[in-house]
Amino acid sequence: MTTGTIHFEQFESFSPHTEAGPYRAADYWKLPEGEPVELVRGRLIVSPSPTALHQIILRRLSHLFENAEEKSGGLCLLAPMDVVLSADTILQPDLLYIAKDRRDLVQHRVEGAPDLVIEILSPESTRRDRTEKFDLYAKYRVTEYWIVDPESQGFEFLVLEQGRYVIMQPANDRYQSPCYPEVAIDLAAFWREVDRRLPRMPGT
Repeated sequence: MTTGTIHFEQFESFSPHTEAGPYRAADYWKLPEGEPVELVRGRLIVSPSPTALHQIILRRLSHLFENAEEKSGGLCLLAPMDVVLSADTILQPDLLYIAKDRRDLVQHRVEGAPDLVIEILSPESTRRDRTEKFDLYAKYRVTEYWIVDPESQGFEFLVLEQGRYVIMQPANDRYQSPCYPEVAIDLAAFWREVDRRLPRMPGT
């Protein structure tokens, strides 16, 4: 199969797909390296390039999780990093974290579900992150899923309980992971640091 015959899609559904598309991991590995594509239930879903704000948020999150690594011996990886969940699903979360005792998942790529994943919303990714990926991360038992909304400067902290995600509320603008003691975030301080790094737009 050549890339010229492959059909790429954007996720436009309001609910997760219930039937698998035609593509599998073998097709995905034939794509040129660095393509902004994920294999989502047998469909090749494209993503636009990230914005400057997205990358600033990701850099600050990576700093947070580097500190968690130092405390625990876990491992943080940033997109693009293939996470192989099944023969028809290979995702690239914006950030993933793997606890020390599960680091054997990391080979040339991540072979299985990370312990924690983070997705930073964009107008093009919101439906996918809140529906398809939400469903897949629960299905493959990702313990924590954080959704970051740059527009509202909000976080949703989701923890898997009995196969379903439950929203966890921060206390006094600080979130402490109930699953990983080394992972915590001061939300007000985080967004202050993001704002400080934003480039000034003409006329502002």
